[in-house]
Amino acid sequence: MQKILIAILLLACANLAFAQKRKLPPNISTWNYNEYAPKLTADGRTLIFLSDYTDSGEPELVISSAVGNNWTSPKEVNILNEDLVPFGSYNISYDGEQLFYSSKKGPKIGGYDILFQTKEGNGWSTPVNPGKPLNSTLLEMDPTLSADDKTMYFSRCETLDPEGGNCRIFASEYLGNNYWKEPQEIELDLASSSFVNPVILPDNKTLYFAALNSSGDYDFYMSRKENDSWSKPVPMDFINTEAHDRYMGVTALGNVAYTHQKDERGYDLIMVKVPEEFQPAKVYYLEGTVTNLPDKALVRATDLETGDELARLILDPAEEKTFGIYLPEGHKVDFYIETKESGYGYYSEFLDLEDLSSSKKVVKDIKLPILKAGEQYPIGISFEEFSEDFDAGAEEELARLITLMKQNRDFQFNISVYQKSVSESEQYVDSLPETRFDTIMVKIEQPEMDSTLMSDTTNIEVDSSSIMQESREEIVTIYHNDLTPKRAEAIKTYLLDKGVPESMFTVSGEGVHPELQYSEKEKVRNAKVVLSLD
Repeated sequence: MQKILIAILLLACANLAFAQKRKLPPNISTWNYNEYAPKLTADGRTLIFLSDYTDSGEPELVISSAVGNNWTSPKEVNILNEDLVPFGSYNISYDGEQLFYSSKKGPKIGGYDILFQTKEGNGWSTPVNPGKPLNSTLLEMDPTLSADDKTMYFSRCETLDPEGGNCRIFASEYLGNNYWKEPQEIELDLASSSFVNPVILPDNKTLYFAALNSSGDYDFYMSRKENDSWSKPVPMDFINTEAHDRYMGVTALGNVAYTHQKDERGYDLIMVKVPEEFQPAKVYYLEGTVTNLPDKALVRATDLETGDELARLILDPAEEKTFGIYLPEGHKVDFYIETKESGYGYYSEFLDLEDLSSSKKVVKDIKLPILKAGEQYPIGISFEEFSEDFDAGAEEELARLITLMKQNRDFQFNISVYQKSVSESEQYVDSLPETRFDTIMVKIEQPEMDSTLMSDTTNIEVDSSSIMQESREEIVTIYHNDLTPKRAEAIKTYLLDKGVPESMFTVSGEGVHPELQYSEKEKVRNAKVVLSLD
């Protein structure tokens, strides 16, 4: 019985180990060749790594794409492989549009410089060296770009010695047009002579890196940004081994890490489950396909309260109709897609990411509205509760509407404001701030006549109905919350103030219309705005 229990426990442990760590398929982790230093895009669907399973037999950078649960056969990347740093100092941007790597290809500033190549169709552009101050007379290694494309993290080293190097981690902000700010060193509270391979996760707060230990090998660590400093690094023992642990790739959600490990046949790529305490702050990853993209379109997400840009990319139907953006927790997000092609509307959506319960991946097909006379289109103009004042994001939506009107001047734009329900009462309450004065007929009851008086007037004829009651008109005040006229007027005033000719549009408050489909936010605000075209 004891042997059976031991066998069961061993099997359980083996299954747990398999669940926490898994080798990639044999077309990636080959039987008798070496694969190492994996890096991935945000969606985890593109993988680059070094492999000696090449025509030359020398390690070269290769790329593979996920198809379902499988990976395509790796293909060599058309870059300066012979000039690459031999132990994997390269990376791919989260959106898969840029490669950056350390190369000795001249002209250069130091021994190795960081170069950039941009995706062009099925290939990559000519390498670009941004020069100083990103590159220096020392050795720039291990570049990694933040998910918002705004900050480059890298190692700056004195030598190429993989067991030393005296490397430090730096960060530099992008200024545009291949210009970068003066890099600033990342101060890490850890006793080590060398820090390499920074990996910044999509929350822009969680940093993975490798540090040289006392045995002359590297181990992985994690540190989190706290205001303007970084927390004391924590060893990532779930992935560290007794060997050289230096290169790692992660996806946007940060729940799986990719690295390489050595067995009797050589180096293979593996994926490892990341414990929750090492994962980044919660992330909303949106992968979308614009099914009817007519021309280039801007995909953009901003923080509604601060106006900060959270994501931005240009979608080109000649290359790709699918995009992926990651949005960190803690924001109310204005997300939209717009094109300059006439005859097409824009897509917009409000995303409340202030309190995500967990990281989330959403995949959706998006269709841009095709403008037709007689059709109706809901637009995301929202108002504060019980008010005609615009809610956060309404002015951004109005700006998109104005652009749409300018691009499609052949249409007459009719904007209607509705409410799901309207309440009324003769008593004033805060939720019923509007008033309406109604005239009603009121019957007034008359008092009965005294019996003695009646006895003294027996000869007088009296109309009993006139004695009992009298009807007269009376003004009463009705309180209600039909704000649609005032909200319509607010939209009209805004458009006129922005210079939109009144001849191009009409705006009307239509009152209650419970049969319309209301989003959750429209239900809360009890307001819906609909655009129709003539």
